Amino acid sequence: MMIAVTSHFTSSDGAWPAPSPRRHRRRPRLRGWVIALVLAVVLAVAGATIPVNAVIESPGPTWNVLGSADAAGSETESGQSASIISVEGTTTYPAAGALRMTTVAVRGCPGYPVTTFDLIAAWLSPEQAVVDRESVCPSSMSAEQVEQANQAQMTSSEQAAVVAALLESGQATRTILTIQSIAEEQKTADVRSGDVLVSLTPAGAQTTTINSFSQLRERMSTIAPGTSVTLGLQRDGEATQTTLTTIAPSDEDGDGEPDSSGSLLGLMLQVSADSPVTASFGLQDVGGPSAGMMFALGIIDSITPGDLTGGKDIAGTGTISVDGSVGPIGGIAQKMVGAKESGSAFFLAPADNCSDVVGHEPEGIQVYAVATLHEAVQAVQAIASGDTSSLSNCQAFLTR
Repeated sequence: MMIAVTSHFTSSDGAWPAPSPRRHRRRPRLRGWVIALVLAVVLAVAGATIPVNAVIESPGPTWNVLGSADAAGSETESGQSASIISVEGTTTYPAAGALRMTTVAVRGCPGYPVTTFDLIAAWLSPEQAVVDRESVCPSSMSAEQVEQANQAQMTSSEQAAVVAALLESGQATRTILTIQSIAEEQKTADVRSGDVLVSLTPAGAQTTTINSFSQLRERMSTIAPGTSVTLGLQRDGEATQTTLTTIAPSDEDGDGEPDSSGSLLGLMLQVSADSPVTASFGLQDVGGPSAGMMFALGIIDSITPGDLTGGKDIAGTGTISVDGSVGPIGGIAQKMVGAKESGSAFFLAPADNCSDVVGHEPEGIQVYAVATLHEAVQAVQAIASGDTSSLSNCQAFLTR
């Protein structure tokens, strides 16, 4: 019986048979494939679900500021579509063509996470850009705080656009600086909310009549902190004066140096124009300051006779200050793509963005550099006339 059992394990010559190579080699190979498959699944899930600390910018929607806010879903209380810009207090004129504000779609801020796969797709896309999150929406801010900051920038941009447009069109002759609030350092001064700043006299110096915010800012840049200054005010229609001591600019970037030269009054000022003309804005769910220039152009087109655009579709971007200066913005490459996709053949870019423009202009769209609202108006008029020979593209601007 024992011989019968052992005959299954020995050959006729008594030698052990060679082990089966198939049986002993397949198991490690199969195990390796299983491990690789599991790792691949884990990496795929992680790449598709785990957020990364980066922001992706891509072309966003555009809106014609001369038209309605249908694309944004904005409606009046009666259910009618709201105009993006509504002007009251003066005669308005119909406008053809388009003055198109451009936007950037942003992912990576609170509430809109991006993953590794999103980053890879963005790196491979010529229309998207990966930027540092801290420069767009600091990690210290919540989603609500980011939204509030964007809306505050939009509101400030709208207010500046109104003042700049009224001054450029001649509907206003000067700006009015009304005190809104007072810094803690100036609480002892006889300054009230609603006072209008008329003049400024540093101790031992001549009086400066204040006609614009830019003029005040320039004058304050020459006054040292700790200087006694007499303010000329208009209060409830009556002239009055008060004296306060200027304070040092803040050091928000923490480098130990003031963020600007000169000193500050420690007053929060609202800038308006000496005009009965007002404007309101119907665009919702869009934030940031970069539509300022296009808002100002839209107001000018509305309150001046004729058709500023000549029926052309013109897009653009840029911040606006009350004195008409056009400032740089982020995401301009994506905004130019969005303009092209919306059908614009022309684009107005802030001159300070020209280094970001050159080499990124979409085919079939002409880009012109502007530094002021006045230059922007001239550019639109030139495009309307069909003669743009007087305008500068960004390449020409950078080689001046």
